[in-house]
Amino acid sequence: MTESRDESAMRVAIVGAGHAGGRVAQHLRALGHRGPISLIGDEVHAPYERPALSKALLDGSLEAEALTLGPTEFWHADALDAAGIAHIRTRVGNLDADARRLSLADGRTIDFDRLVVATGGRPRRHGVPGASLDGVHVLRTIEDSLALRRVLGPGRRLVVIGGGVIGMEVAASAVSMGTEVSVIEAGTHIMARCLPPDVSLWLAGEHQARGVRQFMQARTNGIEPGRERALVVLGQDREGTGFRLDADAVLLSIGVDCTPDFLADSGIAGPDGIVVDARCRSTLHPWLYAAGDVACTPDPASGRNVRQETWRNAENQSRAVAEFLMGRIEPYRETPWMWTDQYGRNIQVIGVPQAGDVAVTRGAPADGPAAIMLLRGERLGACVLIDQGRERRHLEKLVAGGGTVDVGRLADPTVPLRELAR
Repeated sequence: MTESRDESAMRVAIVGAGHAGGRVAQHLRALGHRGPISLIGDEVHAPYERPALSKALLDGSLEAEALTLGPTEFWHADALDAAGIAHIRTRVGNLDADARRLSLADGRTIDFDRLVVATGGRPRRHGVPGASLDGVHVLRTIEDSLALRRVLGPGRRLVVIGGGVIGMEVAASAVSMGTEVSVIEAGTHIMARCLPPDVSLWLAGEHQARGVRQFMQARTNGIEPGRERALVVLGQDREGTGFRLDADAVLLSIGVDCTPDFLADSGIAGPDGIVVDARCRSTLHPWLYAAGDVACTPDPASGRNVRQETWRNAENQSRAVAEFLMGRIEPYRETPWMWTDQYGRNIQVIGVPQAGDVAVTRGAPADGPAAIMLLRGERLGACVLIDQGRERRHLEKLVAGGGTVDVGRLADPTVPLRELAR
């Protein structure tokens, strides 16, 4: 295929019109890209940010319009036309890699020079009998959040299957709306992928104090139509004893699948997304890039390729992909960072906590603001901040730097963290 050598004139197709995909389009135009851009996704909305789906949109303190990726006027039809961006609201059915052509569900085809995949993840339903019953919800879109909002409130019962970040945020939001909540988690701790055990136990206590029943190391055997309520969830606790939970609604929050449907048989993507190099480029096709949750990128700290399901990765990696398309050569590297707000407490996590980390603490979350700094040898590997957001940039610098830290000074609350980060 003959293609222009001018990156700014390339035809770019972006599959996935969410946070990462929308930002790629915006950044390309801001960087001076002049070629046609096709932004393809099957949601009716303009691209939007998703963190509020489990919090402010769910509890009604925010409405859907507020989630639109800013500046909102960028997405007005006349502005898109003027910018040469086609926002195509449909699915991609197939990729012809040799021809560099996308076949869309509505019958159209899109030829491209560069392809960006930013499809995110699809909530899992498989593995839970009864997952397709009415009243069983997942959470990925504005419509999902609004549908769940409608069935929550005083006198309602919600069962959350999966005690990860989304599941526990929904639990907290539902409690604030007066809903009775139960959580079933297969692991030993809630939010175990991003919190060390002690912090997880504290947070579980916050939920328990507000009436959330938590079944840990439990399995879900199935969901059936109920008699007293719409549904009944059948499970087994850690001792193997069966239990039944009546529910008006069930939320499945058991992870995501990151194989885009149109790439299912291509060999380009697997269950953990699209493997890319340090420039967010597919290791199989140099014209294909990935951004956001679907991108499985090199992690220098572990030596593995990993996905980051975070707001900041979608925000920053999308900019990096646009820059790579315009000729940037410096590799992309992102220190993991995420946050959650539950019961008025702000929890931020820098890096990825690991088994064997040694905790150095300042303050205790049960008493107020706290910082839990996790050491790997003499290096700061990760941190958890609770109502201590002002310290994030200092600790992030220490985690990203990878150098040794003075453990004594780190533990001394009279030593400002900004001094250690110099």
